[in-house]
Amino acid sequence: MKVNMKMLLEEDLDWFVEQMQKVRAFSVLSHKELKHVVSQMRSFHFRAGTTIVSQGEQANLFFIVHEGEVEVSVKKFFFGERQVAILNPGDFFGESALVSDSKRNATVTAKTDTSCFVLLKPSFNFMLKQNPLFKQNMKVVFSRRKLQLKNA
Repeated sequence: MKVNMKMLLEEDLDWFVEQMQKVRAFSVLSHKELKHVVSQMRSFHFRAGTTIVSQGEQANLFFIVHEGEVEVSVKKFFFGERQVAILNPGDFFGESALVSDSKRNATVTAKTDTSCFVLLKPSFNFMLKQNPLFKQNMKVVFSRRKLQLKNA
């Protein structure tokens, strides 16, 4: 299912904001802040097997899995790739590189046909500056995922 964001925003913005509030990353944002974030999002569809982001590339997008399943993997020296996590609807990725202003530290691949809501780096950074609790939550997630990658 492709989500027409423009149509969604026009028809039922409050419903969509309510759904986004269920996403752990956005649960600390006010209704007004969520409306702003939602207005900046776009929806993208990825076929199963598609690499969504690659380890080592520049980062400018934050993703929320809407439908489907994605695999997070890392390359470790000469040992090939190791699976780190499977993400499902409501999970998110891409925050680590945006929070640390670094390159992608993992590869994310669509395991099934997947749709994601995507937020550009400037909008994500705006929310980090706007809401200290959101920034703190993202730092906690970043630290936890950094440790997870290190132990992979």
